[in-house]
Amino acid sequence: MTSNNIKITIICNDKEYLQQVIDWYNKNYKTDFKITNIILDEVNFAELEASVYKTSDIFDLGYQFGVKEQELRHQGKIDW
Repeated sequence: MTSNNIKITIICNDKEYLQQVIDWYNKNYKTDFKITNIILDEVNFAELEASVYKTSDIFDLGYQFGVKEQELRHQGKIDW
């Protein structure tokens, strides 16, 4: 695990679903990602910070969020 602080920005249209994925990911992979800011604009973004993570966790967290959104599309809960 890395102990350097990192700040990343990702596209995020729903903070609630992102928070669910972050909570699940942190619990299962012993990381400490957290949402620090939501930028509402034509395209919405979430700013995240972490201090306990591996470089691969950044990709893996994004992948898990993408899987969650795809699942929600198939359920008809989101359409974007």
